[in-house]
Amino acid sequence: MGTISTLRWCCPARTQRRAISRLRNAPHRFTRDRRGNVALLFAFMSVPMLMLSGAAIDYGFATRLETKLQAATDATALLLCQTPATATPADLNALAQTTMIGAMGAPNLVVDPLAITSNPRQITLTAHKLSTTFFGKLTGTTRINPGATSQCATPIPKTFEIALVLDNTGSMAASSGGQSKLQAVQQAATNFVNYVYTNSSFSSATRISIVPFAGAVAVNPTIYRTASWIDQNGQSSYHWTNVLNASASGFANRFDIFTKLQSSGVSGWGWGGCLESLPYPLNTQDAAPTSANKDSYFVPLFAPDEPGDASNTYRDYNDSSGYWRSYNSYIDDDNSSFLGTCSMNSSLSYDAALARACKYVNPRNATSSTYLGIPSGPNFGCTTQPLLPLTSNQTALKSLIGNMAPLGSTNIFEGLMWGWRTLSPVSVFSSSYASINPAAAAPAAYTTTSSSSNATAINKIMILMTDGTNSWTANPSAPTGSLYFSAGYFQNANQTSANPRMPPGQYQNVSDANSARNALDALTATACANAKAVNISIYTIGFSVSTDPIDAAGQTLLKNCASSASQFFIANTADDLIAAFQKIQSSIGALRLTQ
Repeated sequence: MGTISTLRWCCPARTQRRAISRLRNAPHRFTRDRRGNVALLFAFMSVPMLMLSGAAIDYGFATRLETKLQAATDATALLLCQTPATATPADLNALAQTTMIGAMGAPNLVVDPLAITSNPRQITLTAHKLSTTFFGKLTGTTRINPGATSQCATPIPKTFEIALVLDNTGSMAASSGGQSKLQAVQQAATNFVNYVYTNSSFSSATRISIVPFAGAVAVNPTIYRTASWIDQNGQSSYHWTNVLNASASGFANRFDIFTKLQSSGVSGWGWGGCLESLPYPLNTQDAAPTSANKDSYFVPLFAPDEPGDASNTYRDYNDSSGYWRSYNSYIDDDNSSFLGTCSMNSSLSYDAALARACKYVNPRNATSSTYLGIPSGPNFGCTTQPLLPLTSNQTALKSLIGNMAPLGSTNIFEGLMWGWRTLSPVSVFSSSYASINPAAAAPAAYTTTSSSSNATAINKIMILMTDGTNSWTANPSAPTGSLYFSAGYFQNANQTSANPRMPPGQYQNVSDANSARNALDALTATACANAKAVNISIYTIGFSVSTDPIDAAGQTLLKNCASSASQFFIANTADDLIAAFQKIQSSIGALRLTQ
């Protein structure tokens, strides 16, 4: 108001009006024109913005470096705890330095002296990586030094009982990466034994059993020939299914027949140590035989001489019901070979000719040929080395591994069951039978719960490796329907079938290779479930090379048998197989980070 009055008196009216108008509009023009303000504001704010951006970049880099440093520190700490207990602090510090430098590079890396305690051994590793910042002049922080600390503990050694159940079938002779599949298994198993007895996670009381399997599983025939859990008196209803009127020929049991055949002059015709499958459900359980059930005793595997003159890899036989073919004819029992009461005649059916006991009294022209690479004779299908019960004798373990040979068909079920029996405190290797083989200490008692956190408990492990699927070879060119197996024939000479040894329902009346496999798979699945129910931890490995893959059903069987998905492995090469065993051994004796 005062300003307007002054203008009114000093200037002409028109000039006054223009001045007043300009004065009134001046504030609005000032507020609309901000160019100078923005420039000043940007100049004022650019410095802290650059500082914040630079700090974010520097700290982001430092965070990534710290993450890498922590991973390297964790891995190095675990490595340190895997060293032998005899490693000195100087050795451990030197190993820490070289390992960390390998992971992080030497420049600006600082590895502090290790902190080491004993009983149990704990090792604390602390490391730093000096990091120069990119924007230190702006932020005032010239270095960011990420650090990481990791502490590992070597667990108190635990005691394990471990069964290695290893496929020794004929297909294991196939090549895989410059060596046979079996050679890869031998290397992996030997490495496993070495690891167990040199790694501090395993107590000195840890023991290993080895169960080679093919169509059947053998025990040591010398040691267990008189075992009380074997049907020594021919009382089991399965003892004479394919040898009739044995007592009339002076045979009290199958061992008597083996004795006669041994005298024929053919090498290897004594009992090979294999045993036949028990009836269902006993064959999926680990209980020991009882006198109340004669069928609970194990029957020695005896493959009967099939009709023919033993002159070829197979022998044709013609009776009134058909034209048949034998693949395991190892005694000459045709018309011209025998006299007297055991003379052959064309009126005998195939089954009658198969089941005659008298032909074993004085075996004529005994001959060993082969079919599918398997030698004919009374041990047909019994092709593996005898199993080794639990032991800590590394020499014995490695010797058996080295002597394994590929031959025969695949019976995963029997391999699994005998692996379980070597771990069972109630089965045929239990303390009740310790007098049979004093060198084999009895398996420890089962634990009622998972024992992974109990250092004093015995941890029971089974590692099952196979390159194939359950197979029972059919022979539709004979009334028996199949080759001899640990479960006998599809149809035995006394007209009994394999039904009592198979699961009920859809798995009865096996008549071909496919139905036989399905039944054996069902037995295997049941046995796996039963073993896991008593806290046996099962690892499975399928050795499935491209030239001989394991089909989807076979892989599913192994996957379901394993105690967890992480305990199932598929190996496509020899290197894969060896790596699988390494993962398993590391898993069993796993170390831990304490923070």
